[in-house]
Amino acid sequence: MNLFFIRRVFFLILCIVSLYAMSDAKGQDSLRLKQSFFSKMFFPDSTQLVRYRVVPFVNYAPETRLGFGAGVIINWDYKDAAPKTNSSLAQSFLYFTQNNQIDWTSKFEIFTNRNRFSFSGRIGYIKFPQNYYGVGNYIPVDQRENFSFQQVYFDIKSRVRVRKGLYVGIDYYINSNYDVQWQEGSQFENDSSLYGTEGYLISGAGPEIVWDTRDYPLNPSKGSYISGSILFFSDVLGSEYSYTYYQLDLRHFFLLNKTKRWVLGVQLYGLFARGEAPFNRIPALGGPEIMRGYYSGRFRDHNYIAGQIEWRMPVWRFIGITAWVGTGQVASNFNEFAWTGFKPNAGIGLRFMIDKRSKMNVRADQGFGTNTNGFYLRINEAF
Repeated sequence: MNLFFIRRVFFLILCIVSLYAMSDAKGQDSLRLKQSFFSKMFFPDSTQLVRYRVVPFVNYAPETRLGFGAGVIINWDYKDAAPKTNSSLAQSFLYFTQNNQIDWTSKFEIFTNRNRFSFSGRIGYIKFPQNYYGVGNYIPVDQRENFSFQQVYFDIKSRVRVRKGLYVGIDYYINSNYDVQWQEGSQFENDSSLYGTEGYLISGAGPEIVWDTRDYPLNPSKGSYISGSILFFSDVLGSEYSYTYYQLDLRHFFLLNKTKRWVLGVQLYGLFARGEAPFNRIPALGGPEIMRGYYSGRFRDHNYIAGQIEWRMPVWRFIGITAWVGTGQVASNFNEFAWTGFKPNAGIGLRFMIDKRSKMNVRADQGFGTNTNGFYLRINEAF
């Protein structure tokens, strides 16, 4: 571990502590807002209790290097809501990176009284030069090429609770990927086996079923989260390519020590594409959530499975530590999955709580894999 790496880690940790210090004063204040149309529908005779922060933002990932920007984070609860109604969340960030990337992302998750309905969504714009390695589980690192693109996307989910913990809903996703530029002499730009290498518009919708018994959605200490969804991309919805996404996400959290609040989280994840999935929509291994330490897209193919186990422990006031192990692989067909194809993953992390009510954290993670590692600075837990 060289001196530059140690300095980088300590610099980023100091950035997180500074963020907490600058945002804590306003974050603890509550505002009482007049009733909106939405709150009148679901919470008669109530006001909203709002907690907000306007903060500078620093993040880091292998795909971006250092990123700098600013954003706003808003959490709110309804005054007359039942005790176990989840807090709602909205956040918007704009940042620029050392790799000349631009990312503006806004997200929200709204829960009505007793969590009967929930609405969540993402909307954003990115200009994102990055690496592309091709398709397969055994791609050599020297096959890497650089390409850039611009993208506008919108994703919205609506769910209804059919019984305690069980939700069903509909997901709609649209993505316009344009201004795709490959390096000169690219082997991928004119590859007939890849779709959308000159840009694309995709639009898809489909059902989702969720089982959610977590105590705090942003940072659970106990409970389960099981999500299964299918997205159908079709020309009927305006999509230029027809394919289907199948996604399965299984999580469970064990409270090992109630006094010390030691938590063990387990996640199994699968993403499968059938049909004409565009080249950078083929399931990709790596990134800031699962298989941390692997560059996102270092390995990609039409079938992706991964898993991780993470131990979380508070150590002092708003500071905590984590450690995890995991594994994953990609394959073109199910029968190509093999024990020898699984790639190892492990890492450690620091946590800084910036909202006590929702248990929202800023996280700093160092992940390791085979001949690779990656540092991540993000808001909210990896899972």
